Amino acid sequence: MINITKWLRYTTNFASPELFCLPKIHKEDVPLRPVIASGQCVTSYLCSYLATILKPLTGHRRSHTENSLSFATEIKQIELQDSDILVSYDVTDLFTSIPLDLTYQIISELLSNDVSLNERTKLNPYHITKLVKFCMEDGNYFHWKGSFYSQKRGAPMGSSLSPIIAEIFMEHLEEVAFPTGFQNFHLKAFKRYVDDVFAIVEEGKDRDLLEHLNSLFLGKILFTMEKETGGQLPFFDLLVMREENRMTTKVYRKPTHSGRYLNFLSNHPLNVKVGIITGMVDRAVNLCSREYFNEELEHIRRTLQQNDFPKRLADTYIDRRLNNPRGNLTASEQRNDPNDAMVLPYFPGIGEAIRKESRKLGFKVFFKNFTNLRSFLRSDKVKISPENKPGAIYSVNCSCGASYIGETGHTVAHRFQQHIAALKRYRNAEKRQRGELPKRRGRPQTRDPAKIMEESINASAVVQHVVSCCNPLDQLTATRLHYEPNFSLRKIKEAMYIRHNNCINRDEGVGVSDIWSTVVNATQCCKDHSVDQSPSTSRRNNPPDDVS
Repeated sequence: MINITKWLRYTTNFASPELFCLPKIHKEDVPLRPVIASGQCVTSYLCSYLATILKPLTGHRRSHTENSLSFATEIKQIELQDSDILVSYDVTDLFTSIPLDLTYQIISELLSNDVSLNERTKLNPYHITKLVKFCMEDGNYFHWKGSFYSQKRGAPMGSSLSPIIAEIFMEHLEEVAFPTGFQNFHLKAFKRYVDDVFAIVEEGKDRDLLEHLNSLFLGKILFTMEKETGGQLPFFDLLVMREENRMTTKVYRKPTHSGRYLNFLSNHPLNVKVGIITGMVDRAVNLCSREYFNEELEHIRRTLQQNDFPKRLADTYIDRRLNNPRGNLTASEQRNDPNDAMVLPYFPGIGEAIRKESRKLGFKVFFKNFTNLRSFLRSDKVKISPENKPGAIYSVNCSCGASYIGETGHTVAHRFQQHIAALKRYRNAEKRQRGELPKRRGRPQTRDPAKIMEESINASAVVQHVVSCCNPLDQLTATRLHYEPNFSLRKIKEAMYIRHNNCINRDEGVGVSDIWSTVVNATQCCKDHSVDQSPSTSRRNNPPDDVS
C-alpha cells in the first residue's frame, strides 16, 4: 500500500504551472499544442498519488491497446475480406474536451465497485473524487506572460492525472457507443490507444461509424477519420499494410522525420550510443513483418552512418543484439535494484574508469549530463528566472563584512524575509522589555519578551549577529550562491560552502567526507565571492553561545 503521507505532504517549495506550446509540424498549418508544465506545482504530488489509485480502473476492455508491439501481434491474426477497409479515428483536442462533471460521476461509480481499492489507499470513493475535482478545477491554473489564468474546460495537458482521466472517459464513450458490441457496424477490429482508434470496417460503413461517434457528445467530442491509401494506413509508429487477406507491418516514420539521432562524436558514454543501436534493432524485431525486416536493418545501418557511427561498431552491436534479444537477458542483467546504483556526472575517460571499478564492488554506475546546447537553444518552455526558482544555497551579507550561509527549499527572497521577520520579532520584544509599546495589529502580546528574544536568536544566526553588530535592517543583503532543488544534495552543498568560506554559521552543516575538501579547494567551486573573505568574519572568530 502506498503511504499517503508521503504523497499528500504539505507542499511549500512549489513553482507555478507555466504554459508553453509545441508546434505540430507534421500537421497542416502547423497548429500548436498547449502544454501546462506542472511538474513542480502545488498539486503535483497529489496528482501523482491519485493517478496510482485510478490507474488499475483502466485497461480492461477488449479494445485497449498497451503499445505498438501488442497491437502488431493482434492484427496479424485477423483475416481480411475484400469488402473490409482499414480506418483510423482520432479525437480532436481530447484533453481539453473531456466533460469533467460526467467523468467525476464515472470515477465515483468505478471506485465504489472496486473491491481492491482498500489495498491501494485508505481514502473512500467520495474523498478521492473530491480530490480529483480539486486538481482538475481549483488546481488547474497557469502562468503566462506575467498573469495567471484558469483553464475552464477539460483536463490540463501536462498533468500526470490527465491521461488517466482521459482513459476513463474514453472507455465510458466506448460503452455508450457499443452497448451490445461491435456487430451493428460490422467491425472486425476496434483497437484504441487513448484518443487514436484503429478499425477494420465493412466498406461503406466507415462514414456511418464516424457520424455515430460524433453524435455521442455533440459540441464536446469531435472525431476525425483517415482511410487507408494504397492499402496502407499508419497507426502508432507502425505502417499497417494489407496484402491479400492478411496484414503486415513495418516501422512508420512521419514525413517530418529527420533521421537525426545522438551523434557518435557527442560527449556521451559509449553505452548510451550503443543503446541507440539496440533500441532501433529491438523495434525492427518487434514491429516488422518478416518480409520487411532486412529492409529495416539496412535503413538502421544507413542512419547510423549518417550520424557518424563507425560501420564496424554498428555492425558488431546489431549482430550482437540479434543474437541476444531483449527477452533473452540473464537474471543479473534484468535485475534493477536502486540500492545497487549510483548516478554521477559524466566526464570522458574518468567515467569509464569509475564504472569499471564499480563493477568489481558490486554496484552499477549511471551517468547524467550537465547543461548542454539544447538547454540554451530550446525556447518552447517558459524559463523561470533564477531568483524565482525554489531550492538554493544562499548567503546573507552584512555591511560589516560578516556572512551567513544557508539553504532553503523556497526562493532566496522568501527565506531572507524569514530572517528579517525573526529579527523584527527580536526588536519588538526588545522594545517591550524597555517599556516601549510597538505598534502591532491584533491582540496585545502577552508572552515574556526575554523568551521571544531567546527564541529569535536560536532560530537564526543572522539575528544573533545583527544584535551584536547593531547594524540596521537595510544593511543586510541576500545572494543566491547555487541552485539545487534536491534536498539531500542541497544539504551537502551547503556544508561545503560553509566549510570553505569565512562565515558566522554556528555549525558546519551535515557531515561530509574530508576527501572532497581537496577537490573543492582546487576548483574554488564553493567560494562566495560576494563578500570579503578576511579572517575577521570567520566562523571561528564568532564562537556560539547557544544551540544552532
